[in-house]
Amino acid sequence: MRLLRSSPWAGSTDVSIDVSLNEAGASVIKVAGELDLSSVPQLRSCLSDLVNRGEVDLVLDLSGVTFCDSTALGVFVGAHRRVTASGGHIEFHQPPSSLRNLLVVSGLDQILHLT
Repeated sequence: MRLLRSSPWAGSTDVSIDVSLNEAGASVIKVAGELDLSSVPQLRSCLSDLVNRGEVDLVLDLSGVTFCDSTALGVFVGAHRRVTASGGHIEFHQPPSSLRNLLVVSGLDQILHLT
């Protein structure tokens, strides 16, 4: 089920962000494209808006990410902290191998729930 026809967070042409609900009622944020200094604000805004609305069961689908820099890693950690502090759960779903390797090398795979 698609919740947002055109996402206000997809302002950058380098990234697209789509939000929907899964069968369990969790918000699924599907990210495709490059996560870098210019596109990360859209992702941060999307995640903040969801948490501010009380949607704290999140699945961040990273299967379409083609590039990720350290600014995105900061957003991942910040989202994890906010969601956990609100009593929720965030899952980082299907990061591509290059992103998974970055998460392992940085040690974030020990903090973030990767599937």
